[in-house]
Amino acid sequence: MSGIGYFFAKEKFLEDGVPIGLIATAVGGTPLNAWLSEESLTKFNSLPPSYNALKNKEYLKVIQNLDKLYQDNYQKLCEETDEGLYQSWQDPNLDDRNWPEISLSETWNEKYTFSGTLWLRKKLQIPDEFIGREGELLFGTMTDADVIYVNGKKVGSTDYKYPPRNYKISKLTKTFTIAIRLKIYNAPGGITHSKPHILLVGENRLDLNHGWKIRRRSTLPERHKAYFINYEPTGLYNGMIVPLQKLKFAAILWYQGESDAGSPQNYGPRFRELIESWRKLFKQPNLPFLYVQLPNCDTEKDADWARLREEQKEGLKISRTAMVVTIGDGEDDDLHPLNIKDVAHKLLNAYHNVKLFPNCYCIGPLAKEAIQAKKNVIILSFETFGKKINIEKDKDFELFQEGHSYEVSDYHQVEEKIILELPATLSLQPDAKIRYNWSNAPQAFIWNEEGYPASPFELNIQ
Repeated sequence: MSGIGYFFAKEKFLEDGVPIGLIATAVGGTPLNAWLSEESLTKFNSLPPSYNALKNKEYLKVIQNLDKLYQDNYQKLCEETDEGLYQSWQDPNLDDRNWPEISLSETWNEKYTFSGTLWLRKKLQIPDEFIGREGELLFGTMTDADVIYVNGKKVGSTDYKYPPRNYKISKLTKTFTIAIRLKIYNAPGGITHSKPHILLVGENRLDLNHGWKIRRRSTLPERHKAYFINYEPTGLYNGMIVPLQKLKFAAILWYQGESDAGSPQNYGPRFRELIESWRKLFKQPNLPFLYVQLPNCDTEKDADWARLREEQKEGLKISRTAMVVTIGDGEDDDLHPLNIKDVAHKLLNAYHNVKLFPNCYCIGPLAKEAIQAKKNVIILSFETFGKKINIEKDKDFELFQEGHSYEVSDYHQVEEKIILELPATLSLQPDAKIRYNWSNAPQAFIWNEEGYPASPFELNIQ
């Protein structure tokens, strides 16, 4: 998700709980540079060599037409090479006895994960008390696109991998067949095995993990990503932000970063530039800027979410900014938190507290420094914003030096400080750092008294 919302009510209406307007300029999957101006990106030498050509409408038209032609032809190839479509493999009477069997809750063999089309089928018999009732199929996420049928009739489809597949069945029968047509555009594909796969009938859950028949119907080349002109540098700044410059806002809400986690270097300075340049554009130098630090997620294996989170903290170097820590709100097997309402409540908390802490505010404890007190003793200090902190036992910090990691599990709390005792066999090197929750999918063990987690950190040892 990459999105920004603007409250433009007066602050007293927000405090009374009656916001009179929210402008959402939300575009999924966008990089930071798309939200920055040409002037800002020039400061960082971040404009691509082709930038001036992007101003040529004819050039853009050619690029977009070529991409559309490619994407249309790829989808046509998917349809033409899928024999299952022409032989109606969604038909409940199809003989699938000789198809291999598979489970949705296990990691699939590689032959089922490369690009192309697959069909899965399962015959289901339900208890009598559910007959005639409405049901809902919950399949989690899939890579990449799906069409799902019940007794040969389509009940739902999704064209890309991130949304959960939740499809309703209007009237359940005693026996029925579920068929899934799955299109894999980029390997590894499949159905996310760690998600629930169930039929929900009222509050009753029927397991759908096992007993699926599977058959590959085509093998295709990897699909190139679709081209979106508004993802180009300055595209969304010019298209969605500049047109708002005559409006006045109570706060900016920002949730973005996933698309930059593959190359997080220099994100922090550009993020600070975004905050300051938007305030200048709106002529509101003290406009509160509230943003979400990336949650836990373990699906993007090539991305460095830990480093991106650290870069996001650069925004707190600017006054009247607030950061929402969402470790624990995310799904390790999903790109976005499903409980987005909890994230919204945290943003509301940040909105109220940024006025109490105008220099900057973080919803959870924020590590400030790591000081070597004795040969093998490190003291961690925190900015707690007036809240007490708590730490769980039997967890591990990380000492990182000379390219190697060492677990540090001997620690205790003294008021709002944490004392680490390193193994006697370790000697600190000049590049030594202490890390906490330094991974794509961390699990918090430092909290404040309100139950909000500490932001992950990497600190040089002083």
